[in-house]
Amino acid sequence: MTLAEAKKRIADLRQQVAHHAELYYRQARPEISDREYDQLERELADLEQQFPQFADADSQTRKVGDDRVQGFKEVAHRQKMLSLDNTYNEEELRAFHARLIKLLETDDLRYTVEPKIDGLAVSLTYENGEFVRAVTRGKGDKGDDVTANVATIGMLPRRLRGPAPRIVEIRGEIYMTQAEFERLNAERAAAGEELYANPRNTAAGTIKQIDPTEVAKRKLSIVLYSLGYCEPAVVRSQTELQEQIRAWGLPAVEKYWAVRGIDEAWAAIGELDQLRRTFAYGTDGAVVKLNDVEQQRAAGATDKSPRWAIAYKYKPDSARTRLKAITIQVGKTGILSPVAELEPVHLSLSTIARATLHNEEEIRRKDIRIGDLVEIERAGEVIPAVLRSFPEERPAGAREFDLFAAVGGKCPVCAGRIARVEVDTGSGVGAAWKCQNYDCRAQRAGRLGFFCSRRALAIDGLGETVAAKLVELELVKDPPDLYDVTLETLATLNLGTTEEPRVFGEKNATKLVAAREAARALPLEKWLYALSVPDVGESTARELGRRHRTFAELADSALLKAVLEKAALEEERERDGPASKKNPPKDEAEKERRKTRRVAIDGELKALGSGILLGVPSDIGPAVAASTLEFFASAPGKRLLAKLARLGIDPQGTVQAAGVFTGKTFVLTGTLPTLKREEAEQKILAAGGKVSGSVSKKTSYVLAGAEAGSKLEKARELGVSVIEEAEFLRMAGG
Repeated sequence: MTLAEAKKRIADLRQQVAHHAELYYRQARPEISDREYDQLERELADLEQQFPQFADADSQTRKVGDDRVQGFKEVAHRQKMLSLDNTYNEEELRAFHARLIKLLETDDLRYTVEPKIDGLAVSLTYENGEFVRAVTRGKGDKGDDVTANVATIGMLPRRLRGPAPRIVEIRGEIYMTQAEFERLNAERAAAGEELYANPRNTAAGTIKQIDPTEVAKRKLSIVLYSLGYCEPAVVRSQTELQEQIRAWGLPAVEKYWAVRGIDEAWAAIGELDQLRRTFAYGTDGAVVKLNDVEQQRAAGATDKSPRWAIAYKYKPDSARTRLKAITIQVGKTGILSPVAELEPVHLSLSTIARATLHNEEEIRRKDIRIGDLVEIERAGEVIPAVLRSFPEERPAGAREFDLFAAVGGKCPVCAGRIARVEVDTGSGVGAAWKCQNYDCRAQRAGRLGFFCSRRALAIDGLGETVAAKLVELELVKDPPDLYDVTLETLATLNLGTTEEPRVFGEKNATKLVAAREAARALPLEKWLYALSVPDVGESTARELGRRHRTFAELADSALLKAVLEKAALEEERERDGPASKKNPPKDEAEKERRKTRRVAIDGELKALGSGILLGVPSDIGPAVAASTLEFFASAPGKRLLAKLARLGIDPQGTVQAAGVFTGKTFVLTGTLPTLKREEAEQKILAAGGKVSGSVSKKTSYVLAGAEAGSKLEKARELGVSVIEEAEFLRMAGG
């Protein structure tokens, strides 16, 4: 791999890892399995080690996955809360043991082997035996204060039983039992709401609810298994801690093994694999820990993980079944996705009859044919996927799949024209077929469901089933039409059939109407994202909302036109340079004309950069500018704006006037003397600046406080200005 190839691959991997970390830790809706994520992160770590010139101290490979979300107070852990390194095979587990032998200079190592619970990590603080606080892992040093929500967990004692330390942090996992998960989904199915994906994500989403009364409606559980800060010390080993957790009256793991050496640890991992499905919580692996606390301290930790513990991940549950057919689903963007229709098979406590095939290219790469025996997997309880076929057992009538031929060259829902397009899958760019009819019924239903989703306008109660029914009955064509559907119509909406009616009901309808009215007050960025404008994600919508006052201004945006103008100038400068090898000038006269034109282009670019485009982030690039302007100039875009105007909905942007920090990018690190991080960020944004999570040559200032870490070191390496709080406040005007 050349340096250029390595740099490009590292940048691509960082983008993928950041994308999937955001989905898993903050949004609790992963698109890929833990194993696939770990493979991406490991490849990135290997390349960063192989090409140290491209290493970044702020890389995801060197930090804990950040689960903080808006709406919660941030609290510091007294002792950092790290994550575990993962391994998937015996060889890597034995390599972990060998590293410890070398590090501790002894081969007499004793371990505990414990279940790895598939939940949300949390740290509980008890002071003089009284429960005072619950904090998520967050970014390791700080997390979200979820005390009120955790207090709703009935199995958690408010006071420790027996003698207790003055202060103790006890770590564990919040989870949801399979029974409770099925109860919730049964309720949602009856109400026509979108079903939750799996217990882990549901538990994580529940604990991050702002209202504790909503949390209390769902029965969460908790299990504790490790220690953070403790004063005075109470245990000398992991086995003593397990017994102490039980003595305090706290819920502990059902079973653990105390072993000597890696052979016994490996045997215990096998025993746990046979038992784990009988536990109340979901488990996806075994955690191997040094038993002795002094040896744990001697082994130490990296910024991300302890060196004295490792998680062995079990092979995800899989099963063999017959692929009966491949059907096509059409999503909100019009992309046609193949779905495997299977002979039902029992897997991971569920009966699976459908699984994703990702895309047509994946089907061909895996040589999957209709009629094949296939292996399906439900890794980390994400959507079941078809792993592979068994060509050696292929029946005579097995048929290759051609998506275009299967749908007769037309959308299977609306019979509209389909076209081959490139799409960003979150794991790179791939080809797909797309329905070109914006008013396709499937797209309309998908856009309506997304419009009401939690990440968009949070109009609770309108899931896939309700959205599809409203579109089917032609009550809603565009998402804003939802405001025209009366309470009475919603209450009597039949989500079932004439023979087996299932009415939405007045209670659900009243809740939905209240939520849609509350959404009127949401800012422009939320509405822009909710309306599924092409190429506009959450981050881009936020940046556009900060730079436009209304939809009317955005639809004819001078800023977006300037972005396109800049892109055209840069393209011309590259294409028609006086020394261009691809497009050389015909003669000396043309060469001189190009020189003159280049001077003019440089002047125009400079004027744009110091004028209307000053401080505009890379999120707003030419692709976003073009698709946004084209969308609002199109018939569907104009129709949406007209409907919003008729309904009196005019979302406002959070436009900031140019300020002292316009065009400046800040990175915050450490603990500031008087300002909370959120307060400092608001001052920067209010003065026209931008806040970034990583230091680069483009960073204007690093605002550093106490215990500043790797970001401060990176700033010094790059020569970036480092300022303290007092200087920052002076610059900000007080």
